[in-house]
Amino acid sequence: MENMTTVSELLRHVEKKYKNPKALNEFAKGAWISTSTEEMLEQIREIALGLHALGIKKGQKIALLAFPNPQWSIIDMAIIVAGAISVPIFPNISDESFVFEVEQSEATTLFLGDGIPERLYPAHKELFKTVICMHVQSSEPDKLSLEKLRELGRNIDQQLPHKYEELLEGAHSDDIATIIYTSGSTGVPKGAEISHRAITSLISFQGFNWDSNADRYLSILPLAHVFGRVMNFCFLAWGISIYYLNDPNSLPLACQLAHPTILVVVPRVLEKVYIKMVEKVDQAGFFKRAIAHWAFDLANDEHDESLKKQLLHPIADKIVYSTLREAFGGSIRVIISGGAPLSPHLAHFYIDIGLQVYEGWGLTEACPITVNYPENRKVGTVGKALPGMEMKLGPEDEILVKGPILMKGYYKNEVASKSFDADGWLKTGDKGAIDSEGYLTIIGRLKELLKTSTGEYVVPVPIEQALSKAPLVDMAMVVADRRKYTTCLIFPNLNLLNKLKESSGYTSLSHEDFLSTPLIREQMQKVIDQINEHLNKYEKIQDFRFIPHAPSVESGELTPSMKIRRDAVEQRYKELIDTMYPKESL
Repeated sequence: MENMTTVSELLRHVEKKYKNPKALNEFAKGAWISTSTEEMLEQIREIALGLHALGIKKGQKIALLAFPNPQWSIIDMAIIVAGAISVPIFPNISDESFVFEVEQSEATTLFLGDGIPERLYPAHKELFKTVICMHVQSSEPDKLSLEKLRELGRNIDQQLPHKYEELLEGAHSDDIATIIYTSGSTGVPKGAEISHRAITSLISFQGFNWDSNADRYLSILPLAHVFGRVMNFCFLAWGISIYYLNDPNSLPLACQLAHPTILVVVPRVLEKVYIKMVEKVDQAGFFKRAIAHWAFDLANDEHDESLKKQLLHPIADKIVYSTLREAFGGSIRVIISGGAPLSPHLAHFYIDIGLQVYEGWGLTEACPITVNYPENRKVGTVGKALPGMEMKLGPEDEILVKGPILMKGYYKNEVASKSFDADGWLKTGDKGAIDSEGYLTIIGRLKELLKTSTGEYVVPVPIEQALSKAPLVDMAMVVADRRKYTTCLIFPNLNLLNKLKESSGYTSLSHEDFLSTPLIREQMQKVIDQINEHLNKYEKIQDFRFIPHAPSVESGELTPSMKIRRDAVEQRYKELIDTMYPKESL
């Protein structure tokens, strides 16, 4: 694959090389609706010229607020081709972050998709001068329909037939293509200025042997997230059909219809799928349940390389693992995980059942930086640096990176832009270790290393991953910073909770009351006791509290990439946390 450094080069390459009738696909009403390569390129041309007709200038910011679908990708590329800067916004973002990102980016033009919460639009429609409705038609007087915008583009194309080529020629590799706001677990969002070169950086990497004829990519990540966005550009360039899915509940049906070969996920997806696998096994009849438990135990025993396991594995594969793979459509050959730490134990399980998981690492400010790939995988690490990227450890073992994919800086934030040192190395804020072969292990965010009041450092993520493996636990957050000992907050698996209430005759109790019963507290304590056996004294969980609802992005408890926002959760539940430290709160 040739090296490409602008979105214009990507589109010219696609036009020259591919004629894919299923280039982009949307899941609607239980079926896939396809957009061909030719239709995609035509729409990009018309929308880019339509924006020119509206008077959009080079460098002007345009917000894109919609759920991922073919139109999202087409509009995103059209904005960039028009010379404007695309500012994608998560549809489930909090009100405060929405207003901040729109005002700070100075985006006065908005592309608006279906199903957007009213608390975002129309509640804040005064922020925009121009709103383009992504429906085919819009009768609302204060909105311009997408079809009308395309009509304006077609008119410009007739009047100025060379204008589109001029727009394509106007793109340079160092131009800002997009401003992507960080979804960090602490602090206010920061707008990372991402260049054409950075957003197209992964295209030339051939470690996964992408195949435009055989591969199919199921896109379940939000495209407002840098990881999903970079992968989207990569697969467009390789001519691989992309299938966009927004409803996680439709994942099994979508997989059966599309038979994807590639999945790109955040670890939370793999965790939830694993929990559903376990729940389904536990609900099976005695004989099936016994066989499945045996097969799961075999896969979970990552340290057993004995001849016995090698002999038993093909049997387990035939009667259990093959069925689990069929749930993903039966054709998956690559699962790339990123955006948050992946439990090595969980990675081993998926690999053992025949689903090849490869973990990578990057930041909104530089993505991706490292990745594991076939013949170059070491579970528990995030892989080696990608070609062109440099990596080293600085003070406190902070990972420093340098290379062509780095952001240009933070938009209108000079203080944050000092994340670069004098030699151009980006200070990532992640603590890590690099082994003799160049594989990187992420130890944790420097800001998220919890220092107890006695001076010991607790790394929360591995403990939280261990807790989240328990069927009763949906998510967990370790508490220890400036505290005498370690405790945790538990967000329970509400589906399992409802089933437990029914089976134990407690249906009349609220979630909060049921979680306080000895039945549940003793079950949770057993999980914690097992985890504590493998922890240092200062890491051992001394107490816990349940939060009787699911965390969400809308509530501000999760980032859009499904990581817990520690500061927000700790502040919201401070009084509850204080009950676990009675002497400290006196």
